[in-house]
Amino acid sequence: KLAPPTKKKKLMTPHRIDDAASEAPPRVGIIGAGPIGLYAAFKLAESGGARITVWEAGAEVGANVKAWGHVRLFSAMALNVRPAVKAVLEATLPADDAYVTGAEFRDTVLEPLAAHLRKKDSVTIALNARVTAVGRARFLKGEAIAAMGDSGRSGAPFRVVVEDAVTHEERTETCDVLVDASGTYATATALRSGLGGVAAPGEARAEQAGFVVRVIPDRQALADLARGKRVAVLGAGYSAATTLRALADLPDADRPRSVAWLLRQGASSSAKKAADDDDSSYAAPYARVADDPLPQRDALAAFGNALAAGTAVPAGWDVLSGVGVVGFKQLQDDDGLVLELEHAADGTVTTRRVDCLLSLVGYKPDAALTSELQVHACYASDGPIKLAATLLAAKAGGAGGDCLKQAAPGLATLENPEPDFFIVGMKSYGRNSSFLMRVGYEQVDLLVDAVAANAAAGPKPQRGE
Repeated sequence: KLAPPTKKKKLMTPHRIDDAASEAPPRVGIIGAGPIGLYAAFKLAESGGARITVWEAGAEVGANVKAWGHVRLFSAMALNVRPAVKAVLEATLPADDAYVTGAEFRDTVLEPLAAHLRKKDSVTIALNARVTAVGRARFLKGEAIAAMGDSGRSGAPFRVVVEDAVTHEERTETCDVLVDASGTYATATALRSGLGGVAAPGEARAEQAGFVVRVIPDRQALADLARGKRVAVLGAGYSAATTLRALADLPDADRPRSVAWLLRQGASSSAKKAADDDDSSYAAPYARVADDPLPQRDALAAFGNALAAGTAVPAGWDVLSGVGVVGFKQLQDDDGLVLELEHAADGTVTTRRVDCLLSLVGYKPDAALTSELQVHACYASDGPIKLAATLLAAKAGGAGGDCLKQAAPGLATLENPEPDFFIVGMKSYGRNSSFLMRVGYEQVDLLVDAVAANAAAGPKPQRGE
């Protein structure tokens, strides 16, 4: 005799972040234990009512900051620490007007803040925890589209795949709200060196052979790269200017044999010198701000502009403007690398032999991390479209030159088609390099205040998957 069929268990509907009737507090996952990620954990913990997990890929908090620990911040401490955090860390903080290095900022702010958070039962900081992929419950990317009237994704948990950096074992964790504060500064997310933003032929092999560096080297690494060598620096941002100044400041024993600064835009300084009259069409690579309140920035801009104009070029240095890298060729005798350079003025291609290329042309977000979520990215910057549109509009209106004039433009610019998923910090700016730490803190304030307001508003009708 056949047994009667058993009843199927009804699946529980995942709780929403604004469901005050839920027995369990909402779970908030934060990717990255840098300045913005840790501040988000702090702000959420202070607000109460959430369980918070921070996943940090490195072996210690602020691992990414440690990578540029030798670089001095443009902004003074007063801009880099929120008042609430300052009240907790007062004893460890430098003076408000101090300009600290990344290492000093990590030691005096990030490590003490992490120690404070670890004392809270609601906060878990997982180190050596690299998030490799994120999905939404059982949904595929093209399912449950809110714009088509299907709100099934709202309230469904995020599935976060985490790899242990030591054992390489993987696990899946879940959360109800996901905050991506993973940043963009890394070799893996650096833009390529070739014209058009693509890797030039031979570039990948040259990088594998150790000829290409994509982040700012520290003092010792730079000396080892440069000592008696032929060095090229590609890029016209502040990373390039920082590296060029560091090269100029090396002691005689560590100086390179030659330095070539490669600029994609502008007329070459040699062409400017050859012209007897002033070239009014010449545009300096760095826009200086009148009475700049950030003296570190202004000093770098002045250095870079003088170098590009040919008025302060050290012996053995060349400034090649209006050139683009179109090829890499490794020499058989292991005597360095040949760069093929296309000149914008006439399309001719010349070569330059170097021992090392410091390719500092910018960084982009790792879009693969959340590629299975419904994220609307900007076609120009790869940042979230709403914020990117605001930034582009500000730039078009002439308000994008000074990062100090920026402010977080509102919670709506942080929202994605994917409910309860937020990109904050440097990654929210995509390829835009004008991000300021203070803006990231303002983004977190908006985000956490909205989450708290939703929770306080009480339960809302649940919508099925």
